[in-house]
Amino acid sequence: MRRNLICFGTLFIGVLVLFVWTLVSGPVDVSLSDLAVALFSPDRAEPFHAKILWELRFPRALAAVLAGASLSVSGLCLQTVFRNPLCGPYVLGISSGASLGVALALLAGFGFGAFGVLGAASLGAILVTQVVLVLASRFKNASVLLVAGLMVGYFVNALVNVLVAGADAESLQAYVSWGLGGFTRLTLPAVPGFIAASAVGFALVLVSMRYLNVVRMGDDFARGLGVAVHRSRIMVLLGSSILAGATTAYCGPVAFIGIAVPHLAFMVFRTTNHRILLPGVSLCGAFLALLAGLFPVSIPLNAILSIVGVPVILYVLLKGSNRGGAL
Repeated sequence: MRRNLICFGTLFIGVLVLFVWTLVSGPVDVSLSDLAVALFSPDRAEPFHAKILWELRFPRALAAVLAGASLSVSGLCLQTVFRNPLCGPYVLGISSGASLGVALALLAGFGFGAFGVLGAASLGAILVTQVVLVLASRFKNASVLLVAGLMVGYFVNALVNVLVAGADAESLQAYVSWGLGGFTRLTLPAVPGFIAASAVGFALVLVSMRYLNVVRMGDDFARGLGVAVHRSRIMVLLGSSILAGATTAYCGPVAFIGIAVPHLAFMVFRTTNHRILLPGVSLCGAFLALLAGLFPVSIPLNAILSIVGVPVILYVLLKGSNRGGAL
């Protein structure tokens, strides 16, 4: 318990430091005193500094925190439900489904009513999740499910490419800009929407905490303990889809956080208790995303995350191989 408290405290302080660092660092120097004045005495703040902080840097920092936490929790839930350490919103095609929704909104002209791009991304992610869920009921082998998820992702990406081929130049430019991924896309007016979507996703996951803690032992074991397996699985997958879809809508495709961070959290906290892991992966994901966001904009975000994510995945593969080959 003491070790976990130390880990939580260290990660929280690290996230706080990186959040403040994101606010004060950039082409325009903003000191800590300028930041304090803008936060606590906005009437006395320099208008130029206040504009930079509130309209550019604060949304970027908050996007990193929400995206890192959302993708990490989504990845942890998927790895738990499917009992496969290589599952994740990107690997299973859920992020591709969100991309298809955005492509339909930006390239094909589907408005999706008042929900806009967020609704399109979430609907696409939920649709692919349902496909993966059907496949999971047919394929008991986790490795086969992983391959099936990859095939679903390839199929969805092929549909996106068809839409790209028929798009006009203006729509294509908007989609390409979104597809690069990054935390600078979130604007101040869009912040409440991202927070609300993330809150719904987290709530659906949290109400299924008991299911997540016992499902690793199998569905029959969970039913024996009185857990409503089918309902809980739907709640978890729906929450994971909303988290991945919202992040993809507001930040574009962000790779490796969802698959790599849960393993980093396992290394740090050394437990399978989701009451510890869920806040743990949230802090780890927020820390990693904030750290990646501090690199120059000229370096693609997914390139930075790949440098961290690929070694973690290779470590998981090697560890599984040393245990006998089964992941």
